[in-house]
Amino acid sequence: MTCENRLKTIIKNWFISEPLLFSIITTHHLVMNDGLSVAMRTGRMCIEFSNLLCSELSDTELTDFLKIETYRILLKHPYARQPYKANPTALQLASDVVIAKYFVPPSGIESAGIVYLKSQAWRFSTLDYPLGKRWSDTDELKFFQRNLQIDRNTGLLKTVDDLTFEQWYKWLLFLIRETSAGGGEASGAGALSDYDLSAITESAELWQEDESAQNQIDDKIKKAEIENGWGETGGNLVRTLQEQTDFSFDYRRALTKFRANIVSVNRRLTRMKPSRRYGFSAMGSRYERKADILIAVDVSGSITDESFTRFYHAIKNFFFLKIIENIDLIFFDVNLKNTSPIKFSKNLKLAEIQGRGGTNFQPPIDYFLENRSRYSGMIIFTDGEGEVPKMTGGSGNASILWILDSRLAYEKSRWWIESLPGNFGTFLP
Repeated sequence: MTCENRLKTIIKNWFISEPLLFSIITTHHLVMNDGLSVAMRTGRMCIEFSNLLCSELSDTELTDFLKIETYRILLKHPYARQPYKANPTALQLASDVVIAKYFVPPSGIESAGIVYLKSQAWRFSTLDYPLGKRWSDTDELKFFQRNLQIDRNTGLLKTVDDLTFEQWYKWLLFLIRETSAGGGEASGAGALSDYDLSAITESAELWQEDESAQNQIDDKIKKAEIENGWGETGGNLVRTLQEQTDFSFDYRRALTKFRANIVSVNRRLTRMKPSRRYGFSAMGSRYERKADILIAVDVSGSITDESFTRFYHAIKNFFFLKIIENIDLIFFDVNLKNTSPIKFSKNLKLAEIQGRGGTNFQPPIDYFLENRSRYSGMIIFTDGEGEVPKMTGGSGNASILWILDSRLAYEKSRWWIESLPGNFGTFLP
């Protein structure tokens, strides 16, 4: 079996046992590169591997190498913003050391970062070692002197929890510079040669800041959080990912987009305002800041009074009473509960509305499209549990915002909401 097929088999097995790692690695392409001096490297949305070097690895070792690279992606090291004139060797070594906090390879292989720290363990025999006088006045040095200890015999890190990827980069860069300046280097088994360090530099050649890649990774982490799909990922790493990932979602951005959409619909041509390009010889335009909207509220059994209250306050407190001239409400479950819309009021309560059946989105969609001339847009509040509606008769310039009552409901429904023309969604935190 080729190395590529072996790697694909490992990835396939992760589908059940490691859903997070599976979702992360499937965002990248496997690319064979026998010109590599290392078994694998990551960057630019691919995992390059040397068929020659990987063929010498056992299945367990190959799995461990692949898992290390997947953790590297998960932690976004290849796609994060790099320091000015970043040293790729120090970046790769720092990444290795951080990964070692969360993953100890069962095969016993050691990453280059751990090997390098072992080769420099003699520098940490005492806490009062005169570490780099040129750094003596910096907070970084004081931090390292206080927190960083390595067992001289085993090379294992004693205290690493407080050290970030950026801090490790600074520290390892300092060690590399000290060694190159004649500060000495440990000898013996495990010490890295100049050739080894050049290979490490090669490992980080594909690294570059990529916001799109970071967003993709964040989306996978958010999905794992929602579905509890962490698999065998350790608790320490899960907590780190949760701390580093922004799980907040500002529904007000979606409301701002909706507002912009409905206001743009009310563009009016006028000669009272000159055109910016042609002056009074051509008609200018102005926007009517008042608009009418329709709000459809799901009153099926799965919508609680509490979630409706949160929705009501979100609408009331954002902007609508200042900008929207008129807000009409309709209520629905399998059918419309009111044949004529009611006006938005300050004291409306869901318990006063008769319903609590199943959910059918087609009646409110049809009502909005049939009365398209009356409304600039529509908001639908629901849990998303129902059949996908059809935009019958054409959507025109419809702007329909779906507000889901939870993040989970939003993640389940966003694919079909965004497939409907003029429709987009958000959720209430």
